[in-house]
Order: sequence, then structure tokens, then C-alpha cells
Amino acid sequence: MRKFYPLFLLLLLLFSCKNETYLDIDDNNSTPASNFNFGSSAQRNFQGVVLDTGGNPVNGATVTIGASTVTTNLKGFFTFKNAAVKENFAHVKVTKSGYVNASRVLVPTNGMNRVNIMMIPATTTSTVSAGSTSTVSLPNGTKVKFDGSFKDASGNAYSGNVSVAVFHLAPSNQYLNELMPGSLLATNSGGNARVMETFGMLHVQLTGSSGQNLQIANGHTAEITVPVDASQTSTSPNTIPLWSYDENTGMWNEDGSATKVGNMYVGTVSHFSWWNCDAQFEQAILKVIVKNTAGQALSNIKVALKRSSQTYETYGVTDNMGMISGIVPSGEVLTLKIYDICNNVIYSANVGPFATGSTTTLPDITITTTASTTYTIQGNLKTCTNTDVIDGYVSLRPAVPTNYFQYVNVPVSSTGAFVMTTYSCTANPQFVLEGFDVANLQTTNDIPFTATSTVTNFNNLSVCNSVMEFISYKIDSQPITYIVGSINAQWTGLTSSTPNYPAKQLKIGSVIPAGPYFSMTQNNMLGVAASFTTDYMFELSGAVITPSNGNLVINIATFGAVGDYIDFTVNGTFTNTSGSHTITATGHVKRDL
Repeated sequence: MRKFYPLFLLLLLLFSCKNETYLDIDDNNSTPASNFNFGSSAQRNFQGVVLDTGGNPVNGATVTIGASTVTTNLKGFFTFKNAAVKENFAHVKVTKSGYVNASRVLVPTNGMNRVNIMMIPATTTSTVSAGSTSTVSLPNGTKVKFDGSFKDASGNAYSGNVSVAVFHLAPSNQYLNELMPGSLLATNSGGNARVMETFGMLHVQLTGSSGQNLQIANGHTAEITVPVDASQTSTSPNTIPLWSYDENTGMWNEDGSATKVGNMYVGTVSHFSWWNCDAQFEQAILKVIVKNTAGQALSNIKVALKRSSQTYETYGVTDNMGMISGIVPSGEVLTLKIYDICNNVIYSANVGPFATGSTTTLPDITITTTASTTYTIQGNLKTCTNTDVIDGYVSLRPAVPTNYFQYVNVPVSSTGAFVMTTYSCTANPQFVLEGFDVANLQTTNDIPFTATSTVTNFNNLSVCNSVMEFISYKIDSQPITYIVGSINAQWTGLTSSTPNYPAKQLKIGSVIPAGPYFSMTQNNMLGVAASFTTDYMFELSGAVITPSNGNLVINIATFGAVGDYIDFTVNGTFTNTSGSHTITATGHVKRDL
């Protein structure tokens, strides 16, 4: 059984299909239009974590949604507030040198959308020579046969050595959803919406001797051999469509076919990124809400569907309203299962068949949740002078950042006391705790520990280490809000096809999974240490400020290089539905980009 983590994305995507109206979302017009109903433009919130294939955080990865870009912090976290997407389509792209470009496509909800992505190291499998036929193989039988003709990004013929990085992603991989690009959402050769069942994916990256990206030369092809998963051998068709992934659109596009030879699919391709051997199906839309016995909606509950002849389930998680909705194969009886947080089946039923093009909402499903082992972590924080921390909070996370339910942030009481609960499906789980004294800008730093019993006590924790970066802000006469740690700061000079895209943009924001929030964007920032009164946007806990409702002065007092510090202040007024307000803010943050 495949292991489940609540960060897994909703892969049963909801895309209503239109038969006549086509929408092309590819800015580069590199693919045919698709008849997906992407919906109207919308602003949505996203928060996630980027890991490598070993489960370690990827720091400094560039994460992009539309024209918005952030970088991951030391723990691999990123946050977007009000990113511009489509109502039914959000494309999250992640890049970092040394890794294969990663992405995720999802249907965004109105709440905070959680995204979990694993990046694959771009490890050279073999080096071949241009001008000579060659074959690069993996131990499992995956092969790529080249005729020796390559080109560079400008289309010029390339001669010399070629580094070839080959990665095979099997349908049985327990992290298939985190590793694969986009989703199982596709456009066939007729421009029709399709949901797919994968029989194996292949990524090939070609690099020249100077590190430049290469491709197969125009008019030439390569032969790929992709092994069929042993448990899919009996259900795999003799001929299967090939699909190539478009990193610009986030869509798979039908592009040729492969033939089954023994337990391998063999096909011919004219370019490389990701290739996928998939069966395609007409669709219907299915929706359902999952509740507990008290009638409360259950979020982050795994709901899986499977055709009778399908080997591996397709699954997603309920949103914050307990709903899951997506494209399912039409005309078939499907098995629906619901899993608890420890991946035990707690509900199973047959549903369907559903008419092609129909939308069906099942009656609400009520389940009895099963309890995993609950762990209580408690204690109290002390200042360096051994007095109670009266303004602080405690953050808890798993030692290996995989399960979002295990992230907890709680404020301390007026006596510095804290109590938090989390869970684990295994004995003796490992966590990391960090306490903050925000009034004095002090931290305990990370405290790793193993929960050997269901209650762990941290009595009189001393909070005496200086916080390396912080943001504080005050609205009217409210108490000062402090944000310490988990802050991202970048100065970008990106270009975009979007009209009036800023030449330079300073973005500073908190990326902690819970707690107070601060986001600052200063567009068209052409200087580095100056004052600005236009082209800004702020989002704080409970307030959004733009030039249309604010009169602010942003002063960038110090602007360090990457790894050094940015110091800024904000002063002014703004107006919202509750009236006119004053705001002051101060920041001392490390520049990440």
C-alpha cells in the first residue's frame, strides 16, 4: 500500500469541459488549444514545502506562480498570498540549479492551498559523443538510443560530449504525485480534455560540455524504452499513446505512441523533457463532502478512486470545507475509498457509472476517524534573566518535513507556559522544537528530540539566543506584532509577457506555516537604498494595503548582497472597511536572492 502524507496534492482535478469553446493558456503558443474550462482569473493563496528525493528541505529554490516568484527558506517552505491564477487551474513551478525542473498543477480552493513537491537531482547517467550513435541505459531496462545529432538552445548543431541524465518514474513509486510534473491532466491530439492512467514516465536531460542545455537536432529522433510495472503487465495495452509535458502550460500533450515489446514500451521521440506512457479516458465530474459523526467537515482526508482494471488508485485530499471534486472516468463502476491519517481504509463503496460530461454530487459521506498516537509537548519559556516569557510562541515540526499535520505553532501564556499536541503513526517520532521571545527578539534555536512517551516536558526552557532576522509592525494602538525566523527576502529582475511587469521587485514575507503573517512587495525598485511611495503592496494579518487605499513611505535603509541584511521601515496610513488606520513597521531580514 502506498504511503500517504497530508501534503499530497489533489490529483483528481476538477476541470469542466466545453465542447466548443477553447482556451489556450500557453504564453508561448507551443501547444494546441485545449477545451478545458480553466475558469476566470482569480487570486488564491498557496503554501508548501520543497524536498529532495531523500526528504531533505531544498533551500533557495525559485517557486513561480504566474508572474509571482518567491524562494524557499532553509526549511524548504514557501508562501504566496493572492497569486494570480485561474479559478480551476494553478500551475506551480520550481527550479534550482542541480535539479530537474519541478511543477505541480492543482485546482485552487479559496483557502490556503498546500503544495508538496520533490525535486529530482540532475545526476549524469552517462556521457556520449555527438556524431555517434549511442545508448544510455538504467539497471531496470530503461533505455534511450541516440543517433548522434544534437543542437543547442539557438538551434545550432552541437559537437562534443553530451551529459545525459535519465530518470524513470514508475507508477508504483510511493512518491509518484510529488515527483511527477503537473498532474495527470492532458490534452489529446484532438484538443480534448482527458484524464490519464500512467504506465511509466521518463525524464531525459541533455547538457553540453559547457553546461548548456541541448536537444535532439531538427529532423532527428531518439528511441526510448520504458519498462512496464510488473503489476500492470496484464492490463497494459499493446499500443499506448505517448504524452510529452509542456513546462510552460503545465499540460501533457499527446505526441505519438509506443509499442509494447515484451514488458517494455518502445517509442520514438523528437525532443526531451518528460515523456509519459498513458491510457486516456473520457470524463465525468464527481464531487463529495466528507464529514465526521458530529457533522463537521473533515479537511486533508485522503479519498481514492480506482477503475476495476486499474492497478493503482488515483487520489487527492479534501479541502478545508471537506470537499473533494475531480474528473473521473465515465461509464464505469468505480471503487471509492477513504483513508485515515495513518493510511488505514475507513470507508469503501462502489460509485457510478457516470454519464460522459455529467456532474454528480454524491451524498455527504460520514466517517468515524481512527486515532493515531497523540503526543503532547508542554513546558514553559524563560528569558535570559530567568523571568517568564510573556510575549512569545513555540514552533514544532517533524525532524523530516513530510507530514503537515505535525506542524504546530502555539503562543505562550502570560506565565510563559505552552501546551501543544501532534500525532504520529510510528513509535518514538522525532521532532524539532523552537521557542521564541518576540519581545526581546530571542530564540532557543532548534531543539531536536525524540518523543519516547506520549507526554514530553520542556520545563524552564531558556530563550537566550539572538534572533538573526525579524519583522515588527504596529497598527493603530494595537500591540506590536513580531515575526521572527522563517522570513524570505529577494530582489528580482525577472521578465514576463504580462504587460507592465515590474523591472525590479523587492519581496519580503514570512513563510512560517502558522502564526502572524507579513508580506511586502515593492515594484519597479530601481535603486537599492532609497524611499518609495508608489508601486507597493502589503498584506498583514487582517490588512491589505496598496497605493489605492494607502499613503505609505517605505524606506530601504540598508540593502546587502545575497546573504547579508536588508533593513527597512514603513510609515503611513491606510483605509479599509473598518476605517482609517496608521501603521509602522521595521524589518531586519537576510537577503535570500
